[in-house]
Formats: sequence, C-alpha cells, structure tokens
Amino acid sequence: MTLLIDISRLVENLHLQTPTGIDRVEMAYVLHFLQHSDRHDLRFVVTWPAFTGILNVDHVRPLIEDASARWEARAQDIDRDQTLQALRRALTMPADTSAESPLHVGQSDQRKGVADQVTAASVWLRSMLNPLAGRALAELRHRGAWYLHVSQFRLNRPKRFQWMRPANVRGLFMLHDLIPIIHPEYCRPGEASRHAARVETMIARASVIVANSEFTRQSLTARVGIGSLPRCEVVPLGISAAFVSGAAIPPIQSGIPYFVVIGTIEPRKNLEFLLTLWRRWTDHGRVPRARLVIVGRRGWEIESVANLLDRSVGLAPTVIEARALSDSGMIALLKGAAALIAPSWVEGFGLPVAEALALGVPVLASDIAAHREVGGAFADYIGPVDGRGWTQALDDYAAPDSERRRSRLTALKSYRPTTWPDHMARVEALMR
Repeated sequence: MTLLIDISRLVENLHLQTPTGIDRVEMAYVLHFLQHSDRHDLRFVVTWPAFTGILNVDHVRPLIEDASARWEARAQDIDRDQTLQALRRALTMPADTSAESPLHVGQSDQRKGVADQVTAASVWLRSMLNPLAGRALAELRHRGAWYLHVSQFRLNRPKRFQWMRPANVRGLFMLHDLIPIIHPEYCRPGEASRHAARVETMIARASVIVANSEFTRQSLTARVGIGSLPRCEVVPLGISAAFVSGAAIPPIQSGIPYFVVIGTIEPRKNLEFLLTLWRRWTDHGRVPRARLVIVGRRGWEIESVANLLDRSVGLAPTVIEARALSDSGMIALLKGAAALIAPSWVEGFGLPVAEALALGVPVLASDIAAHREVGGAFADYIGPVDGRGWTQALDDYAAPDSERRRSRLTALKSYRPTTWPDHMARVEALMR
C-alpha cells in the first residue's frame, strides 16, 4: 500500500528551536512511518500555496532526522540547553525583591537563517519538479493509496487538495479542535472563517477523521451533524517515550517551590487571571512562597498579559518567562516542580497535562472537558475563575508537608499514558 504523509507544516517550521504541540504530532507520524518504511511504499507530500509536490524517503529522512535531533529529549545533551541552565541558576537563587519586572530567560525561536532558507528552497524545488499531477496521479489511482494529514496546515485552501479525487486516494485527517469556531473571542480576527474552511476540506476529502479527544469529536458533530460526516474516531495523542522514561534526566533543585505553565501565550490560556491571582497570592513579592515559570512563545492578542510579564513590579520577584526549552529541559523543569498549572478556558486535548502526569508530576488544571478527559482521576480540577479554589490549591501544593500533594503523588504511580506506538497502532487499524 502507498502511504502519502503530508509534511507541509514541518517544512515550514524546521528552523524552530523547539516544536509546537502540532509540530510534535506531525513529527511523531513521520518518525513512525520512516521507522517502518519497509512495510509500505512511503512518500511525502508538501502542500505549497500554489502547488502540491511529492518527495521520496531518501530526500526527507535527513531533514527529519536533523530536526528530531534538535527537538528530542536526550539526557546527554541537557547541558547544552542554555535556557535550562539559566532556569537552574534563577530557581536556586533567592527571590530578588528589588527586581522591577519578571525575569526572562532564553530567546524566542530565531528567524530562518541562510541555511534554513537554502533547505526550504531545496524542498520547494524538488516538490515543484515532482508535482502531484499527471503520471503521479495515474500511478496512485492504479495502486491505491492513503493520504495522512495531521497538522490542519493549509486546509483552508481547498483547491490544494483537489488532486485527491482523480487519484482516488483515501484520506485520514486529524482534527485538533474547533476552538476558532466555537470560541472566536480567543483567536485572531478572521480565524473562525479560516478554520471553518479547514473543517469543510476535511469533511469533503476524508475517509476517516481522527479526533484527538471526545470533546473535539462532540464539538464537530454538534456543528455539522453525524449524518453529514465521514467516519470520525477518537484517538488520543501519544506521549513521547522520553516523558514516560525520563529517569535519566535529573530534576531542577530549587530554593523554594515552583509551579510551571506550558504552552503558547494566547487568550484562551487564561494567564491574565492566573498572573493577577499569583500577584495577590505572593503578596506582591514581600512573602515569596513560590515561583511561577511560564514556558512558551508569545502568541496573539495578549497585550494585557505582555504588560504584566514585561512591567509588573508585583510579579517581578517570583515570575520567570522561558520562551524556548528543549524536551530534556522541559522534563528536568517538570520533575522538580510542585505542580503543572493548566488554567485554560478551553483546550482540544491538553498535551502538557498528559506529559506531566506521565512523569509523575501533579497537575492543577481548569475544570474543562478536555482536561478531565486527559487527566481522568489523576489531576486536581478547579474552575477557570475560581479564585478561592486556585488559592487553596497553591497553598496546599506549595507547603512542604502537603498531604494533598502527597496523596496525588501516590495516585500518580498507577497512571498509564497513551504512547505514540499505542496511537499509531489504532491509526493503522483504522486504515486497514
């Protein structure tokens, strides 16, 4: 069987120091099928704004292996993570009550350098010389093929996927969420209509839609109706093996307890509420009971949060922003934390929650459907704006003799995460 794996988003983001959540998913698919390339006739698709091309394994493998080597967690490389080393130093030092703004460590992902531009140009040229047209479509129609698209990238351009019908290709698409449609207030202007176009492309071209959670599937069926959909199955996202067996990576040792927030800084993450509550809970830095480490690049429509992170004297002694951290650095940071905090208004899945639980790290999560689906009985849930609930949780988890945290750690010993091999086994069964 011929498998066509769309790598358009990875090609766009190969220059990044650290991957986004969706990048991780696309990379997991590519690595899995590269590892088992002897089972299938494997090809890779790159969807450009004006055309679609096809690449072979020999050209794609070195690109993916290079990106994976930069992104994956390797204990022997942990000392090379400069952001992690800066976090170690900051977290072992006493809180600086004279600071005028929160601490920023690490740098945002750099712009594409010359080497990155050359790589992108090479991929563009090779895919232009091997378009999905004519003879290639005839071959696919004769042999039969599956096309796997798991990033939602460029699905808002439906013309770019018209090649699937004459090729008689079956499509497997992953739907990560419907947040821009059901909660446009948390997204960029115009994103609702763009995401609606992505969903319509999936429905028109998919033989199977894989939803990352039951919440995502229910959001889709509530909008479209079951009778109008192709087959739609829930397959939870997998956890990288490094987060399941992170024993080789030592935790950060801290002078005072610290909590961690992970994810792109955007309105739906509810950070304005968290930072306001945190400032009140730490008594404006005069009694630094704990620190808060926020890991993630800055997104859109975050002026109020950016102002707090850049200029708040009240947050300065206890808040650290880290904009890029390797997987190994993330594991070290989480393993030393009092808890992961996930205060979001809405999520499609909640990968950091699953990763923290897999490491045996307690989770304080907003009481939303996706978090309960991922965390089950293993996380503590609090209403997104329940100030008293969050304050009590911070009190309990920051206390050195916390019975609440100790009982949660005991329960976490029985947590069993979904791994990427588990996920891929279900996806391959769907295609069979």
